[in-house]
Amino acid sequence: MRLLDIPFDDRRRRYLVFHANGLPEKLALDSTTTTSQFEAIGSSRFFVSRDGTLLAKVVPDKFRKAQAPLKWLLRDYLEKRWLAQCDARKEYNSLRILRRAGLATPRCHGWGLSLNPGNRNASLLLMEHVRDARPGGEVFEEMGEADRLAFLAHFCTEVAQLARHGYVHRDLHYNNLLITPADEMLWIDAHVRRLPKQRGKAWNTLENSLTDNKLRGLAYRRFVRQQLHDILAP
Repeated sequence: MRLLDIPFDDRRRRYLVFHANGLPEKLALDSTTTTSQFEAIGSSRFFVSRDGTLLAKVVPDKFRKAQAPLKWLLRDYLEKRWLAQCDARKEYNSLRILRRAGLATPRCHGWGLSLNPGNRNASLLLMEHVRDARPGGEVFEEMGEADRLAFLAHFCTEVAQLARHGYVHRDLHYNNLLITPADEMLWIDAHVRRLPKQRGKAWNTLENSLTDNKLRGLAYRRFVRQQLHDILAP
């Protein structure tokens, strides 16, 4: 555990960082065109270390203290900070589960939280910055149909691999993947939950995680469903 005083662009923030691994003595974070691209497809904020090796994901408070003081106090300050139920901790644990299941993720360098009530950016996840990797949704949109089906077939083998380890992703869509220049799938924005132990209930939970919108159409959802059914059939 380390207490880090981190400059974000031109402002300094202090975080208590857990599982700190491979972090430099001094860490400064900036917004870049890469972080703007990530922010355009999600609700979190992103920063890159000035040496280009680390990516920081920051989740701000859900409520504003001036507008909803009681909700902010109970949810954002007491629950997420003092009880350490922040997004960064949950995502760090989910990434560990993905890696134990054999799926590739960026390397994690720790998670942190700010106990300062004046800092709205309470949750901090530090991970490897994978250069030149692109969001999976962007890559999928540029593919021809044959390449899309090959992409989905690979996607399904990894979803099934996670299911065999007893978990399902809570938000299953292509932008939770990064595609490297070598076409490797890296799982990011990871929030997983346990599948029910009963086989029928587990399949229903997995099937319900598939939606037309997130998989870019009914035909692709049906393809993914059939692939998963075939892979996971007894």
